[in-house]
Amino acid sequence: MAGLSMSVPGTGSVRGPGALLFSLLFLLLFVGVGSTWAQPADRVFERIEAVRADWNAAAPPETGWTSVELPDLWFKRWPDHEGVVWYRLQWQEPQAVQPVTLMLDSVTMAGAVYVNGILIAQDRHLVEPLSRSWNRARHWTLAPPILHAGHNELLVRVSGMSVYHGGLGQVVVGAPASVLPQFERAEFSRRTLLQGGVGVTLAAVAVFGMVWLLRRSEHLYGWFALFSLLRVPYGYNYIATETWPYPDTAIFQFANLSFLLASATCFVIFSLHFCQLRLPRLGRASWAVSVLGVAALAMTPTPWLAQVRNGVVVSAAALFLLGASLVLWHAWTSRRTGAVALAVWLLLPMAVATHDCLVYLRVISTNTYYFPAVSSFMLLGMALVLALHLVGGMRLVEQFNVQLRERVDAATARLAEVLRSQHEAELERTRLNERMSLVRDLHDGLGMTLSGHIHALRGREGEVDSRTLSTLRDINNDLRLLIEGASMDDTDRLAERLAPLRHRSTRLLEAAGITCRWQLIGLEHSRLDARRSLDLLRLLQEALTNVLRHSHASEVSVRLEAMHGQLSVSVADNGRGFEVHPPCAGSAPPVGMGLGSMRARAQRLGGTLTIDAGAQGTTLALQLSLEPSPSI
Repeated sequence: MAGLSMSVPGTGSVRGPGALLFSLLFLLLFVGVGSTWAQPADRVFERIEAVRADWNAAAPPETGWTSVELPDLWFKRWPDHEGVVWYRLQWQEPQAVQPVTLMLDSVTMAGAVYVNGILIAQDRHLVEPLSRSWNRARHWTLAPPILHAGHNELLVRVSGMSVYHGGLGQVVVGAPASVLPQFERAEFSRRTLLQGGVGVTLAAVAVFGMVWLLRRSEHLYGWFALFSLLRVPYGYNYIATETWPYPDTAIFQFANLSFLLASATCFVIFSLHFCQLRLPRLGRASWAVSVLGVAALAMTPTPWLAQVRNGVVVSAAALFLLGASLVLWHAWTSRRTGAVALAVWLLLPMAVATHDCLVYLRVISTNTYYFPAVSSFMLLGMALVLALHLVGGMRLVEQFNVQLRERVDAATARLAEVLRSQHEAELERTRLNERMSLVRDLHDGLGMTLSGHIHALRGREGEVDSRTLSTLRDINNDLRLLIEGASMDDTDRLAERLAPLRHRSTRLLEAAGITCRWQLIGLEHSRLDARRSLDLLRLLQEALTNVLRHSHASEVSVRLEAMHGQLSVSVADNGRGFEVHPPCAGSAPPVGMGLGSMRARAQRLGGTLTIDAGAQGTTLALQLSLEPSPSI
């Protein structure tokens, strides 16, 4: 509609499931969009009339009105009319309580809208250079006092020319919930998709234009970039709202069709290069058709311009169909992957082009064109094919160097991995040997000495200070923890590190008549590094030692639970409890040195230690993260 409405018609002939799939997509797309106008909540117009006037008519004539149907193109009624046509639509509104929405599908070219004599909107330019509203739907919300209960009248002043399909598209008045979805679908298909198509075309121009500039011998990329570049003004026709950068509508339409012919001719030349065909006469004939078409547009008087424009559009369609047929024939005969891929990408644009041609020739009564949007997918497909072609050529040249480099890199990586593994294994072996040597020395030396002294002092408890004996036992227990921890590494699970302490403390507590219960939850895959594990074991050992020595409890429960990266530790007994004081400088802890050391270990662990002591017993709780903080 209006100006260049279609560039590349044609239908692809494809047998098999592919043809069925494309046909189904085609029908779903266009039948689904076309059905959006049939909404049961829309108002029914009692009368739709039109009357023509001159360019400067500020009000419609009193006489000359004739009944019309929408969408209306006035070239069928007034083939030579250039100027203004007034459309008058009347409907009944039972109650003007709720607002209604008015939607105009299109106005070719520019217009002003009045409801009950009140101007609600108008285009910027109602005389040359005319605004371009032919491919733009618009809507307004009507409410009192503009909307009347009972009779309502809509006047649309349309400025246009018969040769450019001047007229008025569908008009809908109804509830907002019914009309707004129709507007959104029209806006998406006629504005958003087309704007995206122009963006994709510009991207193709930039990418393949740069490729051609850097490699002038690659003529294929140059023709593709030129074909894409010439499509930009054609796509601009669908989204432009003014004639800029052209001075008036006639020049805009002339340039639009000229770019259309030139782009179709470039597509033929591109197809010849893609198919590797030497047909110079075909190329010259394509350019001749393009030049003759442009000359005819420039020199034809206005009364015959509509027929010439139709001929130019058909010529451009024939050129596109010729280029597409060359690609399809080449794909069928050569079975090349790139040719087949490009042929597949061309099938849907050819089908959509047929639809848009029928719309332009008014065989299909709609104002929605899809080829500019679908052609962007064609450009994406051709860009993909050409990119694969370019990459394939480069791979042929660089294949040997790439393979050699890959083999050298792979061998280097394998050697580095082997050396790294050997180095790590040697370091680990050395650390383990040093650790085991230290463990043996501690066990056989200091450990045996401490055990001997403790055993000797047990028989002299009346003569020996109990604090001294207790200190020796604590040192012996710490030494055991060091020896047990040294035999493990950072990969050992927390449950395995707890096992020796659990066994030893349970045995000591039960020997003292204290029942000890352990609950380990979620520790199967939990780990702490060696230093933090030692702090945790010492804290648990100190807590259990306090239970053994000071609580007078009959049972104690130890619970460790790992969940969501956090470790919860609690030691609860049913003893007599004690008064807990916060640590302060210069004061002694209430229970030996145990609480102060436990708080210090909790701080090193990056955790929070709480102690709740009362008549019912004492509960020690520690909360820490399994992952060490950066400050730890």
